[in-house]
Amino acid sequence: MISPNGPLRIGIGGPVGSGKTTLTEKLCKALRDEFSIAVVTNDIYTKEDAMMLARLQALPEDR
Repeated sequence: MISPNGPLRIGIGGPVGSGKTTLTEKLCKALRDEFSIAVVTNDIYTKEDAMMLARLQALPEDR
């Protein structure tokens, strides 16, 4: 589906341990067959969140 407003962007924020990565995983798995999805992690110190999403097969490693 192409939106006249451009791509849909969803921001997820919260404290450590609040479930941000789990929510992102569930959203990716629920929507990936219908939409082209990418995730931008905002962790400036580690790549742990991005690696976990790839390990959980929520997204391909290049997304």
